Amino acid sequence: MKIRSGGHGYEGVSYVAAQPFFLLDMFNLRSIEVNMDTETAWVEAGATLGEVYYRIAEKSEVHGFPAGIGPTVGVGGRISGGGYGNLMRKYGTSVDNVVDAQVVDVQGRLLNRSSMGEDLFWAIRGGGGGSFGVVLVYKIKLVRVPERATVFQVERTLEQDATNIVYNGNLNASKQAGFNPCYFETNTQGGLGGIWKKMIELEKAVMYFNPYGGRMAENPSTETAFPHRAGNLWMIQYKADRYETGQEVAEYYINLVRDLHKYMTPFVSQNLRQAFMCYKDLDLGINHHNVYGYFEGSSYGVHTSMITSKRWFK
Repeated sequence: MKIRSGGHGYEGVSYVAAQPFFLLDMFNLRSIEVNMDTETAWVEAGATLGEVYYRIAEKSEVHGFPAGIGPTVGVGGRISGGGYGNLMRKYGTSVDNVVDAQVVDVQGRLLNRSSMGEDLFWAIRGGGGGSFGVVLVYKIKLVRVPERATVFQVERTLEQDATNIVYNGNLNASKQAGFNPCYFETNTQGGLGGIWKKMIELEKAVMYFNPYGGRMAENPSTETAFPHRAGNLWMIQYKADRYETGQEVAEYYINLVRDLHKYMTPFVSQNLRQAFMCYKDLDLGINHHNVYGYFEGSSYGVHTSMITSKRWFK
């Protein structure tokens, strides 16, 4: 059985598999109940982030919820993988702000935080969707935000010293997942220069650097099943947008991303190379049917794999 909430997985694993499967689509479970007295909300797993933000904004101009910027992304998928976003350095990830949930387990029991126990509640916050039961609804804690926010964009070319701007900003700002911290301590300027050259060579391959730090550096990696915390510098997305159609065109753009991904090998997490759970990367390996364990899960967080193995398979 596959469980889908939004279906935004980059690798399309909500839609395809090597084995026959049936799909439990959560799209009809999208109720959102906001309670401003307790500054919480009950959000069903099929709701989208845009719907959550809208319902919160209906009740308050000074409350929000830390999640992503994609309004059509499903809440169930986002929270099950951790839920990073623009507010994470101030308030942490989505899972840091989940205070209760209702889950149907393999025995058909409807469980809340009290009846499921803290181990299962820990696992459903960042441990991956569809692994420990079917989450029907989350109780989230709202966070207080300013009525107004200033947003600006700065563009610099390499000739305008873009490398030093990025480098100095990272020395004084936060640290996140993706890059090896040692790389930023000594070789960042030269390394960034090489990355820019590679991207110019590939022309259409793009990288997004999402900086960590702040609250992300304060919470221990074992607090939830989302392990990418202190000691990480960036979370990186690799992409190449295309507007043409056809198999050959698709393979060309995919190979651009793979080329850039391979070039980054010396600079990112190693032994094993890791990925954010919600950005599943099948190039790192595939779980074969009914074959699961520590090694198979390590690419999505060694800490998570170790703790999960210890908690569930000891």
